[in-house]
Order: sequence, then structure tokens, then C-alpha cells
Amino acid sequence: MTDAVKIVVDDKLVLGEPFTKAASEFKARSPGKSALVLGSTGEVGREVVKHLMASDAFDKVTVLARRPIEYTGPNAEKLKQKPADFENTEQLERDFAGHTHAFSCLGTTRAKNGKDAFYKVDHGYALNAAKAAKTAGVEHYSNCSSNGADKNSMFLYMKTKGEVDSEIQDMGFPRVSIFHPSMLMCDRKEARLMERAASYVMPLLDYVMPGKMTIPTSTVAWAMVNNTFKKVDTPVAELLTNKQMLDEFKKSQ
Repeated sequence: MTDAVKIVVDDKLVLGEPFTKAASEFKARSPGKSALVLGSTGEVGREVVKHLMASDAFDKVTVLARRPIEYTGPNAEKLKQKPADFENTEQLERDFAGHTHAFSCLGTTRAKNGKDAFYKVDHGYALNAAKAAKTAGVEHYSNCSSNGADKNSMFLYMKTKGEVDSEIQDMGFPRVSIFHPSMLMCDRKEARLMERAASYVMPLLDYVMPGKMTIPTSTVAWAMVNNTFKKVDTPVAELLTNKQMLDEFKKSQ
């Protein structure tokens, strides 16, 4: 039996008064909105679910995941769960139907799963999901990518992320937001040796080059959800850098 992923919203979650105000204003001017989260059992995805649930800005929050979620926190009745099948595009379209907003936090690593599996998830599954969302009429698509993403890069990871960013931006969503975090800082249970070593070195480099090297997963999620609340009157495709996410979060506290 697959172990459930526990997601808990408690007093450790830092939102800030500007966030809660923006969420309330968004709900007032755009009632009846619903969000769907991809990659909801990953490090960033779990944080996105926390922030969406705590915001109370959406009538429904759906998670597509291969593992069940045990949620503890406010607005639990709004959380819906569906099994994920990113190879079945027709089912994906049905899953997205009725949702106005989507947050994609899909991703794996080449080191963990190998080159082919990495490309299958980070390129194939990511684009299958985005295409299904567009067909289903999603209004705002938010994609968590990576700092340095570039479709012309000679490095597989950066090239793959860049290709997905480019294709999503060209799909014609009314609004699409791409987020480029640097090294994600979190208490990863399966942290590998290089990640553990980097977790000690990177904060020192951050001191020298603030806003460039690292970012907490909770801050990425805060930025993704908070960005959704901004009023946008015309179609837009936007890119938010690591520093922009950090600066916005700091200003809100």
C-alpha cells in the first residue's frame, strides 16, 4: 500500500498581511475560482497546497497525485484528490475541466531516475498536463521551472526546462506565469550527498550574492500563489526570477 503524504498547515506557515489581503480581494472580485495542483507530493507542490488552502481564495483545490494526501489544516472540505495519469491525455482534460487555475510543480532528477525517466516526466508529462489544461479552458497556468532554464542550453536539465517554458508560453493561455527558483532549500527526506553538502555551502554564497543562489520551497510556493491574486486585465506571459520571489516575500513580512 502506498504511504500517504502528510500536509499540515500550522502556525509555522508565514503568509503576511499583504498576502491575506490580496487573497481576500481576489476572492471578492473573482468568486467561484478553483485550482488544480500538479506535483502536489513534491517539495514545492506540498507548499503550494498549504498556501492555497490557507488562503481560502478558491472554492476548490484539486490535487493530481500518485500518492494519497493526508491533509490537516483549514478549509479541508475544499481539498479534492484525483489519481494522476500523465500519459492519458483525455483523462487529464477531464481532470482539468472546471478548474480556472493550475499550478505545475512536476519534476524529478536525472540523478535519481536516469536520463530517460527525467525527460519523460519533466518534458513529456509537463507538456501533456499543460496541453490538457489549455484544452480544458484553464485561465492562468503557473509553472515552477528552474533558474538557468534555456531551450538552447547544452545541459539536459536546463535545456529541458527551457523547452517546456517556451512551449507553455506559446500555448495561448490568457495568463501564464513561469517561476525560476535557484537551489531549493527544504528538509528533503531523501536528500542526496551533494544536496546535503550544498545546503551548507550555498548559504555562504548567498551572503556574498544575496538572492542569487538559494530559495526556500515555502517562499517559491508563496510567490506562486500570491502572484495569482494580482489583477491582470490583459493576456500576459511573465517570468519571475529567484530574486524577484525573495524580494516580494521579504517586502510582505
